[in-house]
Amino acid sequence: MPYGLIVLVVSFGLTGAYVFLTDVSRWLKALVVGLLLVSFYWRYGLFLQLALSLCLSLYFTYLKARY
Repeated sequence: MPYGLIVLVVSFGLTGAYVFLTDVSRWLKALVVGLLLVSFYWRYGLFLQLALSLCLSLYFTYLKARY
């Protein structure tokens, strides 16, 4: 499995979980989805997807540790 595909699948999964499972405002959800969409048109979008996935996984770890 190519490494780029792994990053793509993980970024879609974490973004979907963020949008559908968290209780945050709509503009934050739109920001995350917008960053994911921009990553497809930007030359270095793979790095943006990687950074987005890392930030979302740290956010979910924070939420899990908080409760």
